[in-house]
Parts: sequence; structure tokens; C-alpha cells
Amino acid sequence: MSLFLFILAIILIIAGHIVKSLRQKQFADFYEDVKLPVFNEALAAGYIINLAVPFRLGDILRAVILGRKMKNGFSFAFATVVVDRILDVIVVGFIYLVIYLAGLSSYDEAGRSAIFYVILSLAAIALIAVVTFARRAVKKIIKSFAGIFNEKIELTLMFFFWSVITAFRDVAKRLDKKRLILTTAVMWGAYTASYYIISLAIRSMGGEASLLYVFSYLFSSSSIDKGTLSMAYTDRVMIVYLAVSAALLFAIGLVSSVISGSSSREDAPEKTMMLLPQVHESDRRSFLENYFEGNRHAYVRGYLEANSDIQIISDYSAGSNATTLFAIKDDRTIFRKYVVGDDADKLHDQVGWIKAYSSVLPLPAILEEKQEEGMTLYDMPAVTGASGLFEYIHTNPVDRSASIIKRVFEDLERGLYSGGEGKASEETVERYIDEKILKNIRRIEENHRWAELLRYDELIINGRRVKGFPHLKELMSKERLKGIFAEDKISPIHGDVTVENIITMPNTDKDDRPYYLIDPNTGNILDSRFIDYSKMLQSLHGGYEFLVRTERCSVSGNEIRFMSGASRAYRDLYGEFMTYLKDIFSENEIRSVRHHEIADWLRLMPYKMEHDESRAAVFLSGMLLVADDITD
Repeated sequence: MSLFLFILAIILIIAGHIVKSLRQKQFADFYEDVKLPVFNEALAAGYIINLAVPFRLGDILRAVILGRKMKNGFSFAFATVVVDRILDVIVVGFIYLVIYLAGLSSYDEAGRSAIFYVILSLAAIALIAVVTFARRAVKKIIKSFAGIFNEKIELTLMFFFWSVITAFRDVAKRLDKKRLILTTAVMWGAYTASYYIISLAIRSMGGEASLLYVFSYLFSSSSIDKGTLSMAYTDRVMIVYLAVSAALLFAIGLVSSVISGSSSREDAPEKTMMLLPQVHESDRRSFLENYFEGNRHAYVRGYLEANSDIQIISDYSAGSNATTLFAIKDDRTIFRKYVVGDDADKLHDQVGWIKAYSSVLPLPAILEEKQEEGMTLYDMPAVTGASGLFEYIHTNPVDRSASIIKRVFEDLERGLYSGGEGKASEETVERYIDEKILKNIRRIEENHRWAELLRYDELIINGRRVKGFPHLKELMSKERLKGIFAEDKISPIHGDVTVENIITMPNTDKDDRPYYLIDPNTGNILDSRFIDYSKMLQSLHGGYEFLVRTERCSVSGNEIRFMSGASRAYRDLYGEFMTYLKDIFSENEIRSVRHHEIADWLRLMPYKMEHDESRAAVFLSGMLLVADDITD
């Protein structure tokens, strides 16, 4: 009889644990679809640790295990654990209050625990209210606390508090309250039944126990600072009961994970909404600092709006202030591009450009666009079978890639440049030189981290001796450039025809236009078609796409070393492209194209120095190698 009761109690407490995991899964479901067995494994591991360790520190292991399975990481996992624990504290406090008011136990046993849990519950509710409706003062306190530490720890702490605040807010505002109450009631119903039955089992074995005894054994205020194994009044049956149930729960979670993992489709996109989808640490820091400063509500609101209705698969953001996400919306794969902050108007201009020229060029469809204060976004369809030209170049013969590039510029000449307005005015040329070239040279020189490197007349880049930054400044002097750009013709341009912004289409031999263009740049001042040609040189000559993929770089004196280099396909395409330019342009026109190429690098460098400091020397090298090739 006692064995039957013991087994029944085990079954019921495991059922309660599974419902508890299901309740915690509800908190995470707003952001990502983590399987229930993972929650069971984490919960079981935490309970096993709590047997020996005081203060319920096993919950930290529980969060660690969950965090490893969540794309949003430990901070978000820990936030769901905290919410789960707070709900339990409130329920236990209510139960102890009922026990005390009903006179079912003495003041020493129940009264002290009732007061403890009521105070803890009120504190928990106050905490939820504070973080759910966190005002400026609270955010600034958090920011000040995080600021005590170094930059890396500061960023980690800000992200942690952001995760906790976001999780609490979503639980408070978005969770189905009826479902929450139901799962909590079923969970505690199973627990209470299990506690009662294990008390019967203990009595049937000759011991003395009651439901109140079991409840106090697990939850009394005096048990908080002790591991279960170290309690003075430890009952061996209770220890076996707790240990076996935790071990079985862990085994159930492990087996279920294996079964569900082997039966799941690997190609099915996961449901994921990242708390912070930015790839670059500097972009994450920018958002978090704005959030905790509490004085840029439009920026924060715009960011949240841009990520509220999609499931993110991956981040395709490149070297700009725009974020580009491959995502799922309404069961359809899309690319979402958005900007929050000062460049939002620029992205809005990009949408207008795409609409204006979609009849003369192959451009992406705009599925949806939205502009609010401080934020602009638009969605593009993900075309089945399409691939970036970079991938196409390295999986197809060079002549096919060269044919596509040639076709792009032929279409631009016929469809975009044909509406030209004649030569650029002297005023426009001077403004372009001042704003896009000389201003960026000054910004580069003002970056003190690279001051010494910029002073060298000669650098050694991967063993090649090249002229240094002073030579580049001479090449890009104002009077010199005014003469070079004087014959540039003004027309509508794309502004950023790099390899990355050409998307190839399937069945290229049959399609009328085997590509489409993305990401036009409307902020050029001097709308010269030579800028479009120079952007292609930035790819094929400067090897920009390879430099972006370079991870390690060392600088020693005037020597820069990194493992990178354009592929043979790029080198061959560069030769093909230069032959094409010589067929259609004069020497002076090609000279203008090549100086615009240096200008493209100068426009890029300040952003790289500010947002990608560890690899800024790589891009500086690319710029100087390009400048070194200009000898006239």
C-alpha cells in the first residue's frame, strides 16, 4: 500500500512539474518556440541542485540550460524563471495566509511564514509594477549602476535588465490571463494532491506526517536558506520523493527532446523574435543607451514597432545604419529593412526612389511600408531561387557573371541615365567634394586611435608597399578634383551598384532581366553615373565583400596584416569590367570613375572606424591599396 501511494505521489508531482514547465513556456512563446522538454530538463536540473544548495540557487542553472537553447540567451531565460518564481511566491503566500487565518497551525509555524511570504509577494508585485511601467528615473538608476563597470560588462547588464523589463511587460500586458490562472490552478492542484498522498505514504510507513507538514517542509520561511539535504528535520522518504521525481522529470525531458528532435523538420524556419536583432555591438549599445536614458521615446518606440510583427530568421545587415532582416510575416518569407533614428528619412527617400523607377529598372516589390516619428521600414518579398551576385560569381563561370554585370549597366544607361540634365554645375561639384570627400578626410584624421598610422608616407599591407594616407589626401585635393569631376554628367542614378546590391534570378538564360537591384542610395549630392560605376569597382577592384568577411587584423608600426584577398573570379571580373569601361568611356571619364572609387571608400571609413573598430585597419588598407593604383 505504501509503495502504491509513493508511486502515485511521484506521478502527481511530475504532472505538476510538467504543467509548471508549460506555464513558463507561455512566457517564452512571445519570442521563440522552445520545445516543452527543454523546460522540463531545466526545471529538473534546478530542483536537483536545490536539494543540496540553499537559497534556491538551482534556478540559476535552470536559466543557464534554457538560455543555451534560446536565441535570446540567458538574460531572457532568467527573466522567465524570475516571473515563474514570483507567481509561485504569490500562491504560497496566499496558502500560508489561509492556513494562519484558519488557525490550522501555530503562529510560530504558519504565522511567521505567512508574514514572510505576504511581504515577499507584495515586494514581487511592486517589482513587476516598477519594471512593467518603468519610468525615466528607474531606467536612469539602472543605467548609472551599469555604468560603474567597464564597457563590456555595462552592455551585458543593460541587455540583462532590458530582457527582464521586456519579459515582465509582455507577461503583464500580453499573456492570456485566463490560461495563466488555469495552468497555475492545475499545477498547484497536482502538487497539493501529491503532497497529501506522500504524507499518507509516510504515515503508512510508521512515520508522522500531514499535508501541512509536507508543505512546511518545502516552503516554510526557515527552509529558504538551506538545501533540502541539510535540513535538521530531514525525512528520508521526502528526500527520495523529491530526488526521484526530479530525476524522472529530467529523464522524461531528455527522452522527449531526442524523440521530438528526430521527428522535426530541419528546414522549417524557427519562430523567433529577437529582443535585440542588431548584429553589431555598437548598434546594440546605441539602442540600449537611448532606452535607459529615457529621453528618446520616438527612437525606442520606432525600434519596437519595427520588430513587433515578424519572426526573424537571420540578420543581413551590412555597413550602414539600416537593419535588414530575413523574416517570416503572415506565413510568408520577406526581407524587412528599417532605420530607427536620424537616418529614417533617408530610408523613406529610398522607398520613393524604388517606386519612381520600378517601371524602367528591375527593382524589388514593396509589400508594405511604414513611416512614423523616428522610424521608417519597408518589406520586400523573398524571391524563391534568387541569390546574391556574390554567391552567383563563385558558383558560375566568369563569363556569365560578367554578362550580368554588363547587362545591369546597359539597362542603367538606357533606362536611368538617358534622362540626364547635362554637366554638373561648378557649385554642385564643390559641394560634393566638400561634403563627401574633404569632410570625411577630416573625420578620419580626427579619430585619434589611428592617428599614428595615418601619418606614415608608406605602409606595408600584407607585404606590399603602398603610399600612405598623405598621398591619398594629395590625390583628393579640392582643386585637383574640381578639374577631374568637371565633365561629369548629371542624371538619376542608383548610387550603390555594388556586387551585394545585385540579386540574380533563377533561369538566367531565359529571363528577360536575370537580376534586380536593391538598396539605392539617394544621398549623393553629385548625381553622376560615374558613381554607379565606381561602386562596382569598390567591389571588384577593392574587394569590399571579402574585407567585410575578414575577422583578424594586426597592426604593428606601419605594417598591417590580415588574412584576406579577392578571389580569382573577382580578379578576372575586374579585368573584364575595366575592358568594358575602356570600350564605352574616354580616359578622362575613366579617371573620374576611379577618383569616385576613392571617394566611396572615404565615405565608408568614418562609419567603420566608429562601428567596427577591430577591423577598421582592414578597410583603411582597402582604401589605400585602391589609391595606390592611381598614378596620374
